[in-house]
Amino acid sequence: MPRERTNTRPWVCLLFPDREPLKIVHRIEESILHDVPGETISYSTRAEFEAALSRVVPRGGKLAADYSTTIPVGSYLDHGAALLLTSLGANLAPAEVLVARCLGGLDDEGRRSHEAAAKVLYGAVAKAWARLSSDLRDGRRVTEGDVQEWILQSFSAAGLMTDSPPIVGAGRHTADPHFSVDGRGAALERGDLVQFDIWAKETTPGAVFADISWLGVCAASPAPLQQMVFEAVRDAREAAVSLLQRRLAAAAPVTGADVDRAAREVLARRGLSHGIKHRTGHSIGARVHGYGVNLDSVEFPDERVLEEGACFSIEPGIYLDELGMRTEIDCLIHDGALLMTGAGRQSSLLALG
Repeated sequence: MPRERTNTRPWVCLLFPDREPLKIVHRIEESILHDVPGETISYSTRAEFEAALSRVVPRGGKLAADYSTTIPVGSYLDHGAALLLTSLGANLAPAEVLVARCLGGLDDEGRRSHEAAAKVLYGAVAKAWARLSSDLRDGRRVTEGDVQEWILQSFSAAGLMTDSPPIVGAGRHTADPHFSVDGRGAALERGDLVQFDIWAKETTPGAVFADISWLGVCAASPAPLQQMVFEAVRDAREAAVSLLQRRLAAAAPVTGADVDRAAREVLARRGLSHGIKHRTGHSIGARVHGYGVNLDSVEFPDERVLEEGACFSIEPGIYLDELGMRTEIDCLIHDGALLMTGAGRQSSLLALG
């Protein structure tokens, strides 16, 4: 639906498995669904609207609707509309699986767009870390806001856009998963842990995001706690990757919840369950948090199966009082196999050297 079209009145579009869609639109906005094929029924009054719905809603039949009791990103139907549809005899069925199949997978152009963005993101982190390291070694002051600005400059130079600034947190700020820089932010100090979480996409319509997280320490080598937590989140990420590879190689189904459980088990064995604050990963699409399957068994449990074309992040995290860490990669399921996009996943903490 073109964004420039005015929409102030309810419209309905019913999709059928064996015939063209049917549309119900208000007479002052009859062109609102002009680009959708099928019959159009116009209304002006509430009585006409309900009569049109009564004519087309399948009495006693199943009607897939955009609501979900577990997946918020796919739940748009308001309660009043749900009550109206059920009063007309429809049996509402959650559409989260249908939505994932239609909107949770990438075609060839989507995959190209995602992979192009991922390469830029990996390069942006490398450039930012090189500049940060050089400045600190030379005794120059570097703030969280400075590093954030360098990353945004890399996006701009590569023709990428983002919906909000990247996360750059240092020291105790890393313990906040969604830390936001205030002004120029804190100055980076020797020994500080630095968390990068960056996402962006091309500016073309339908472009697909990439979303990665990397970690570094402003020292020649990490402190023991930093090393221990990094190894835990890295190994949890690898456990998720391994499960996906095994299941896909065996042509066996794997759900988002399955992958989340595999990562959580690693963190639990390391005694770090108390530091888990979020799911292991999320769907990626034209929105950075897409409509497909999330890697989640606890927050909003997702028992949908990861299918061909799925694009998603793997980003286990641990957040303690002193620090927080997450390492994030992006994956695609393509030709029945797991592809990891970008320039390779992080195996050790970045350091000043």
